[in-house]
Amino acid sequence: MKKLIAISTIISIVIFTTGCKKFEDFLDKAPGVDVTEDIVFSTRQNVEAYVSTLYEYGMFSMLPGRLNTAIASNPSTGSSVTQIGTLAAATDEGKNEATFQFVNTWNNAGILPTNIIPSEDYRYYARWKAIRIANILLERIDAVTDPAADEAFKKQVKAEAKFFRALQNFELFKRYGGFPVVLKRYANSADAVEPRSTLAESVAAILKDCDEAIIDLPVSYPATQRGKATKLAVLALKSRTLLYAASPIFNTGTPYLSMADAANNKLICYGNADNNRWKLAADAAKEVLDQAALAGAALIDVPANRKPTLVNRANGNYRVSWERQDNAEIIIADKTMGATSRFGFPWQHVMPVAMGGFFGGTSVTLNFVKKYEDTLGNVVVWNDAGGNDLSEKYASLDPRFKQSIGYNLSRWDANHPIIQTFIGGTHAPGCFGGAWMAKPYAEAVGGGNVVASIPLYRLNEFYLNYAEALNEAEGPGVASTIPPDMPTSAYDAVNRIRLRSGMPNLPLGLSQSQFRERVRNERALELVFEDHRFWDIRRWLIAENDGVMKGAMYGIKITKLTATTFSYLPYSFGTRTFNKNMYLHPFDLNEVLKGKLVQNPGW
Repeated sequence: MKKLIAISTIISIVIFTTGCKKFEDFLDKAPGVDVTEDIVFSTRQNVEAYVSTLYEYGMFSMLPGRLNTAIASNPSTGSSVTQIGTLAAATDEGKNEATFQFVNTWNNAGILPTNIIPSEDYRYYARWKAIRIANILLERIDAVTDPAADEAFKKQVKAEAKFFRALQNFELFKRYGGFPVVLKRYANSADAVEPRSTLAESVAAILKDCDEAIIDLPVSYPATQRGKATKLAVLALKSRTLLYAASPIFNTGTPYLSMADAANNKLICYGNADNNRWKLAADAAKEVLDQAALAGAALIDVPANRKPTLVNRANGNYRVSWERQDNAEIIIADKTMGATSRFGFPWQHVMPVAMGGFFGGTSVTLNFVKKYEDTLGNVVVWNDAGGNDLSEKYASLDPRFKQSIGYNLSRWDANHPIIQTFIGGTHAPGCFGGAWMAKPYAEAVGGGNVVASIPLYRLNEFYLNYAEALNEAEGPGVASTIPPDMPTSAYDAVNRIRLRSGMPNLPLGLSQSQFRERVRNERALELVFEDHRFWDIRRWLIAENDGVMKGAMYGIKITKLTATTFSYLPYSFGTRTFNKNMYLHPFDLNEVLKGKLVQNPGW
């Protein structure tokens, strides 16, 4: 990818306002030389450069704020979008330290068709630009006459284009439901106005691109090209698409809100509930697990590192899986960023001010901490009246808590070896929840520039995708005493994830509905702070439940009693509002006013 990124600085992007042939306003060029499409598609090297722009525009981070002005800009106005913070703080995962961070618009139900782009969908314009690049590649690649651009190369370029088109379309689908399916490029912005396809048609378009892309993509690449699209990445995208499509928000004949014209309801749901959609989702997740070994992907699970101590937490299986770049669990990751210091992306979206951040960190709510069991699998009771056993409670929790959350007396990095979130403590200011979101902060950031590990897909997700979908399709099944790497039941899939972090198997005899709650909880903990929770609770239609995206949010006030003992007292730091129309994004008002987009209900 380093070679690709270097080339991408030479050739930039064609946006909706360009004509069919001329790129001169958007491509770097030598003085007096116009760079045309014919030049771009004259050599393999130039095509590779153009493909690199597809990665730059089409790959994205689980954290906001990566896009530069040229990529994020509105092609009509030239204005760009900057976002600060994480989506974690729009859910029960967290609370932003700073009041200016974008998620506060979600917390007070201030989302509008006029502010949805700066309030979450900051990649809106980049996404359409990526789709346009993909369509241009598909249109022009066969005409390249350079002998170096052989048939195998052309097929791979087409496959990459289809993968990225499917990826952009999935991001539209999960936000808006049915979207305009654009399979060609347009000469100008006036022509580039398409009506929405139905939800079924939109999902089918994503799956068609996936099925065609997988044929001509490699299983893997040399280490120097990690980050490029592979067969396993396509299977991962297909799995996530089918999981979302099978979920309650879409897999129904009765939408969460009806469109003004009920005939348009198929833009936001299938129009019927079909349990076979869960079976398709389960099969797709299982295919990821089945093919993982061929691609060199595997769960990070060293038995000795399942329950790391504070001293060796960096070796913990769970921490390695999200902190260490290019580990075996990563299927595909955003590789478009180089090494950055603690003053750059993504670290400034994680670091509290007291740790040296200037955007502010995210504290973890008590609402969320209560989801963690103890290491024996028992529910941990947090008394409403508080208690004097905070250190003991923290010590008892699931090892994943200790590897992803900065809590009182735990470690941040070498510069902050002991976190103090008690009243009067060094790291207490702005820590409304009582503990800090540490993931995805890498320990090494405190000592210099670090390349962030920002995965798009990790293998652990697909064990959970499989468990959720198979339970809905068939029930939890039978649990093995020792869960195998290749699960055949929903029980085994969840238990395999728990095993690698030293957690016991789920209790036997759970009903389908009981297992549903357990797998949802497992998903919350395993994928915490990775841009899953915000979407999961909306596709499950539970965002409006008390304490999720609505109602009182709680933290704890911590009082130091002795050097090692602390009391805690729960308190509410605020009440959030979630309206039913917020289950799907509104389309940007300017797009709706063009006349062909039907707006989502309630907006």
